[in-house]
Amino acid sequence: MTIRYIIPVLLLILSMMPSAVGTAAPIPRLQGPPLGERWFSISMNGERVGFAHTNVLETADGFELFSEGSVKLKVMAVSRESSSRENYRVGKDLALKSFQVEQTIDGSPMKVKGVVEGKAIKVVIESAGNLKKKSLKMKKKILPPPALNFYPPMQVAAPGKTYNVQMLDVEGIKIKGVEIKVIGQETLQGGVEALHMQNDLYPFVDNDIWLDLSGNTLKESVRDEMILTRAEDALTVQNFIADAALARKDLILDFSLIRIEPPLSNPEKLQRMTAILSGFPPEFLLYRDARQQATREEDGTIAFKTTKALAVKNANGAQDQSALAPFLEATARIPVDNGEIATKAKEIAGGEQDRLKVVEKLTRWVAAEVKGAAMDSLPPLETMKKAEGNSQSHARLYVAMARAMGIPSRFVSGLVYIKDKGFLYHSWAESYLGEWLAVDPTFGQLPVDASHIKLVEGESPEDLALLAGLVGKLKAVVTEQLY
Repeated sequence: MTIRYIIPVLLLILSMMPSAVGTAAPIPRLQGPPLGERWFSISMNGERVGFAHTNVLETADGFELFSEGSVKLKVMAVSRESSSRENYRVGKDLALKSFQVEQTIDGSPMKVKGVVEGKAIKVVIESAGNLKKKSLKMKKKILPPPALNFYPPMQVAAPGKTYNVQMLDVEGIKIKGVEIKVIGQETLQGGVEALHMQNDLYPFVDNDIWLDLSGNTLKESVRDEMILTRAEDALTVQNFIADAALARKDLILDFSLIRIEPPLSNPEKLQRMTAILSGFPPEFLLYRDARQQATREEDGTIAFKTTKALAVKNANGAQDQSALAPFLEATARIPVDNGEIATKAKEIAGGEQDRLKVVEKLTRWVAAEVKGAAMDSLPPLETMKKAEGNSQSHARLYVAMARAMGIPSRFVSGLVYIKDKGFLYHSWAESYLGEWLAVDPTFGQLPVDASHIKLVEGESPEDLALLAGLVGKLKAVVTEQLY
């Protein structure tokens, strides 16, 4: 998991702590690692600081181990950020065959790939535009990091048994010895039976691991849960990922950032853009309207053509009220019925009757009065009172105000290009004025610039969880930009 790249430096400033010892009991030997996806939260001193996601697939000659994650840890004055996507192919005995890793540590990206040939691992390293080749000599089989927890249960995991294995250290580009000790079977809170193990993956302290009796990791603890990786349900972790990406928090910024070359020089003035994006699942729903066209190509990429066109033909015309009714209602996250929000919206509108002008006033006011901040999303009323928030906070406050003024509006999310960075995840809004008009109450844009790529409609946890499946996976090439 990603966390292993950043713990060693932080632990240099920590004193040693004794590790807990569990009761002794064996578990049945596993025939292979548990298949399927697992999601994990990473916390430090009780505060969530990252996530990890793993997937194990069976192949004709072994297994494919996938791992991705992002984390930011800080101890006193020492801080490290890391994100990674890793793919390992192993044999039936978990011995490494080949691998590909993309990692960014403290803002420095690096790609590493390799293949086992005879008694060596042939490695290619790409960093800062430079390629370097390296050969790592092997004395015995090498395990990739995601296989460490699977190895003892696939042997004879008897209490007190110690395994000395060789692991591929991708960050250091070296082979590292790791000792894994089986403590025994324990009953965790909730009555879950688990196998307790320890390894010396990190210096100065033991790394404690608990697996269920099927071999799934339940939790990993460094220094008595000072740093804790815990299995969680997919939706909980996916919502954390989406919220953190939309808030552009440091702990996930590198993981979610989509860089392009050459960069866009002046995105806020972009009138038309064509971007080819890869990494979407085949079933992902594509949104198309007068502003955005999306075409799925035979190779699986998606071509997005976007424009900055203020094409509102009939801002005050008749509308299909039954179809628009959901976009006027109060929801758990958009309290249209809050009196303070409605009063402020009317104050901002100032008696204006033209709906387009009302939308413009609300958009400009939210952008001007609510300071942007990389923070957790706040409810609309709290956003209005604190006068700060992330893009979700801006969009929800605007939508609540617009609906309070009788203007059907919806919360949308996707990508926007941030100058000197790249495409990042972002939320904005659309209001119905005879047709849907995209507005950005974070940047005060009406209409939005052409770098906005709409991916999701809706503000519910289930809606935003769709973004989590994309974060860290998308790559983009801009083939057209018109200013």
